[in-house]
Amino acid sequence: MKDKVLTNFGKKKESSGQSLKLQSVFQKMQVEPVEKQIEVIEEVIPKPDKKSKVKEKSFNFSFVSEAENINYIRRLEFEKRRQGSEFSYFTSSDVVKEGISLLRKKGPKLKNRPAGMIPTRRGRVSNGTELKEKVTTSFSLIENEVDYIYDYIYTKSGDVLGSFTKEAFMNDMIKALKNKYGELE
Repeated sequence: MKDKVLTNFGKKKESSGQSLKLQSVFQKMQVEPVEKQIEVIEEVIPKPDKKSKVKEKSFNFSFVSEAENINYIRRLEFEKRRQGSEFSYFTSSDVVKEGISLLRKKGPKLKNRPAGMIPTRRGRVSNGTELKEKVTTSFSLIENEVDYIYDYIYTKSGDVLGSFTKEAFMNDMIKALKNKYGELE
């Protein structure tokens, strides 16, 4: 006759072999001193070999930009995905991150903005009388990239805060991507 197996052990239902093993470990823990218990637990739960990477917190960073710029980002995303399986999880946010890294390499030397200052104006800023289709979208960026964007805008604004916008940053970033990848159809 089989040993009695715990049927509702935890939230996940284990196979009977795994349940028996865990049941025997817990029975040993009740009888043995604490030092032995630690050894038994270490046998059952192997230590991970790889060090866990700390995932940086990401922020949804919104942009208002011309539809043409957003379409270019989407085309570049799909073009990267077609290149191979290593790009199967490539997203629009990854395109923006790549654009930011290109601007970091080739862009101007940035001034550090005062702590906590966001150099953009609230609300919409009209750029002339042209009426182009605008799209509001957001990308998932880490804090370092968001800080770079704000430092870039602060540096480009010069003495007049708000004269350089996120949309203008997006235009500069798209220009850098087009220099690297060319026009995509």
